[in-house]
Amino acid sequence: MRRSTKSIGALALLALVVSAGTAHAQRDAGAKLRGEYSFYGGAASSAMRSAQETSGYYRQYAQTAPEKKVDADTAKEAADTVGTYITKAQAHLAGMRKHAAAAKDKATLTALESIDKHLAAAKKSHDEMRETCLKDTVNGAATLDCCKMIDDHLAKAIAEHDKLMKSLKK
Repeated sequence: MRRSTKSIGALALLALVVSAGTAHAQRDAGAKLRGEYSFYGGAASSAMRSAQETSGYYRQYAQTAPEKKVDADTAKEAADTVGTYITKAQAHLAGMRKHAAAAKDKATLTALESIDKHLAAAKKSHDEMRETCLKDTVNGAATLDCCKMIDDHLAKAIAEHDKLMKSLKK
């Protein structure tokens, strides 16, 4: 009787250890987001939103500038800041892409490709804005058009990025 109790106890202990090890090895639904993609995904989101907010602040300034005269230094600073944030977003997405490639995560790579296209378009509009802002006399209306295009491309990139991050939580 005593021997069977020890056997049952040993089997129960073994089952507990095996099930705990298996449970530990399994990734829960949020593991992907917390691990490989958490930092880069969050940082990319922050950078894109910061670029969009800075562009919005500049647009608000340019629309309300006295006599519609935009200060060249303010325009240059806004353009530089927007460009810095777009560049940071691209770098953070490259970090996500590196992890997705290593994990052979085709769905994430496809989503990142689409986000990259929108960021590239925002960067192109930013380059046009910067070119306009580097002049001694800044054409406020032209910079507003560039900012509108930047904002439109960033909005698409942000929406797709949000969708991607939501899918990574599953």
